[in-house]
Amino acid sequence: MDKKLKIVLAEDHETVRAGIKLLVEAQDDMEIVGEAGDGEALIKLAAEKLPDLVVMDISMPVMNGLEATKRLRQLCPKVKILTLTRHSDDAYIRQLVTAGSNGYVLKQSAPVELIKAIRTVADGHSYLDVQLTERVMDSYAIRTESLRGEKTGDLTARESEVIRLIAL
Repeated sequence: MDKKLKIVLAEDHETVRAGIKLLVEAQDDMEIVGEAGDGEALIKLAAEKLPDLVVMDISMPVMNGLEATKRLRQLCPKVKILTLTRHSDDAYIRQLVTAGSNGYVLKQSAPVELIKAIRTVADGHSYLDVQLTERVMDSYAIRTESLRGEKTGDLTARESEVIRLIAL
């Protein structure tokens, strides 16, 4: 068997963390090598364990996920970062992507979505939860139109679908 994907999990709710750990460790190609309940503990753990990927909540005590993402990028620039959160606001997405997050998954999504996101990010690609893709694409289109000062016209349902699939 190939080398397992080493993952550090950062989530302040112990029950949620335990559930995610069970889900991830049920995969033959993944293992949780460390767990943290806050951002500061995550930074220390990541420096010690040197994981391939970190799955991290945004809302954590001591140091939140946004600040932890920035610090991880400085300390462990090769580690992949997947944000797992309940927040679906565009502002959170923009801030985390700017800080260096490689992917963004909602806790409300199906468990298979998290596993898919982990594999996608571990393979060096970006990932955006399917529940957010259409809204983010629409927001991007609106901003682009306003910057150009022109309207590009409404997309058909099929055109929107093709754009969402390309984004995925």
